[in-house]
Amino acid sequence: MEHGAEMEGRVRELRARVDEVDRELVRVLNERARIVQEIMAIKAEVGAPVYDPRREEEILRGVVEQNEGPIYDASMRDIFELILHRIRDLEIQRGEFSR
Repeated sequence: MEHGAEMEGRVRELRARVDEVDRELVRVLNERARIVQEIMAIKAEVGAPVYDPRREEEILRGVVEQNEGPIYDASMRDIFELILHRIRDLEIQRGEFSR
């Protein structure tokens, strides 16, 4: 019975750490979105295209290069593609995105 209580305590501790990481991910993703919005606003002011597929590919390559696992490189790329597209969706909704 003692072993079960130890396991439950450890699982509870690890879940608390996961919750902490999740909060940090939310904070950092929103910070990233705000920075991208600022970049897009600057580009829009000067009439520069706000979407740069080469930059997006550069970001995705960098993410894979930095990945130390255990998440597979292809999965990490997929995750970041989704992040990039969802942040871009914010700009579409605001009417600030143009190709």
